[in-house]
Amino acid sequence: MSEAPSLGIIRDITQQHFGKQPCLWQIKITQAFIEANHDIVCIAGTSMGKTMTFWMPLLFKPGPQIIVTPLNQLGRQNISSLAKAGLLSISISLETASCGNFCVRI
Repeated sequence: MSEAPSLGIIRDITQQHFGKQPCLWQIKITQAFIEANHDIVCIAGTSMGKTMTFWMPLLFKPGPQIIVTPLNQLGRQNISSLAKAGLLSISISLETASCGNFCVRI
């Protein structure tokens, strides 16, 4: 279990990387994700900022993360937004599913 940064630090670093100030609920979800000591369920309406809660933990706990989106366009938007924040990402779809993205050569 990792100790999460304070709410203020999460807010400031998120704003620095994404250019948006997160809401308190987004910060608390990020903090819970970093602590990894309980399950997280988030229910929010369309365009309320759920996607940013997927991205924020990457700023504090780097590593692979899988986000399933219902539309290819959302995957492309994620790649673009994460690239602007300096985070590498890839969207896997029918068009991008290739051995180069999945295979490991030994």
